[in-house]
Amino acid sequence: MLSVDQFLRFISVPAVMAAFLIASQVSGAGIFFPAPVHIASR
Repeated sequence: MLSVDQFLRFISVPAVMAAFLIASQVSGAGIFFPAPVHIASR
């Protein structure tokens, strides 16, 4: 049986990693998707 502290660590580590991946994808989408539009409009 996990203690509360172990359970919170077990849950928080993947949650932080998932949040970081989602944030990087969202910021990457904001950076990379407008770029081909500017290139194509030239």
